[in-house]
Amino acid sequence: MSGRNLLAAAALLVALAVLAVLATGGEHIDRAQTARASVAEALSDGQRADVRKYLIENPNVIVEALDTLKARQQAAEQAKSKQALTRLRGDLVASGRDPTLGPDDASVTIVEFFDYQCPYCKRMTNTVMALMREDGDLRLVFKEFPILGEPSMLASRAALAATKQGKYTEFHIALMNQRGQLSEGSIEQAARMVGIDFDRLREDMQAAEITAIVQINYQLAQAIGVTGTPAFIIGDQIIPGAVDIARLREIVEKARSSKN
Repeated sequence: MSGRNLLAAAALLVALAVLAVLATGGEHIDRAQTARASVAEALSDGQRADVRKYLIENPNVIVEALDTLKARQQAAEQAKSKQALTRLRGDLVASGRDPTLGPDDASVTIVEFFDYQCPYCKRMTNTVMALMREDGDLRLVFKEFPILGEPSMLASRAALAATKQGKYTEFHIALMNQRGQLSEGSIEQAARMVGIDFDRLREDMQAAEITAIVQINYQLAQAIGVTGTPAFIIGDQIIPGAVDIARLREIVEKARSSKN
C-alpha cells in the first residue's frame, strides 16, 4: 500500500472511531461502528497491519483527528445555539412570563438562568445586583431553572408565587443568601424575612402557570444549549458560569454599542 493510501485509510479509520466516541445516541454510534468495520473489512490482512503500524508510529494522527472532530462538533453546536437565540429571542427577553428588574425600555437586557442551590449562582447574585444598581439602562430577566433537585424546584415555585405579593426581587435575593441545602423551613424563613404572607404563598405556589413557566424555561435552555447554572444571555452571547463584574460590564457595553 502506498504511503498516501495508507495515510488515507488510517485517517478514515481514526475518524470513524472518534466519531463513534463522540456520537450521542445509540443509532449514531452503531452507524459509525458499522462504517468503521466496513472500511476495515475492505482492507487485506497486510493492509490492516500496515495501518495499525502506521497509527502506532504516528499517534499524533489520532490526536489531530480527535481535535478536529471536537472542533467541528463545537462549531456546529455554537451555530445551532446562535440560530436558536435568534429564533427564540422574544421568549427569552420579552415573554411577559418571567419576573424582571429594570426599565422595560433599557438598551440592554440580561437574561439569567439560575438555581437557588447553585453556589456559583449565589456568588453571582451580589455581582449582578451591583451592576443593576450602577447601570440604570439595564434590564434583568430572571429565568427560574431548578436543576438541582426537589428543594430547588420548591424554591423556584415559591419565588414565582411571590410575584403575586410584589416581593419577587427581595425574596430572590433572600433565597440566594440562604446557606446550606434549602428546605421548606428555610424557604419559609426567607419569605417571612421579606414580609411575605407565607400561607398565601404556599397556596399560590400550586398555580398551573408556575409549572408552565418552569417547563418553558427548561425547553428554552435545551434549545439554546444551556445545561448548567448560572448562564447569562447578553446580546447574542451565552456566558456560562460565574464571571466578575468587569467582564459583565465589558459584555454589556459590547451589546450596547452593537445597537448603535
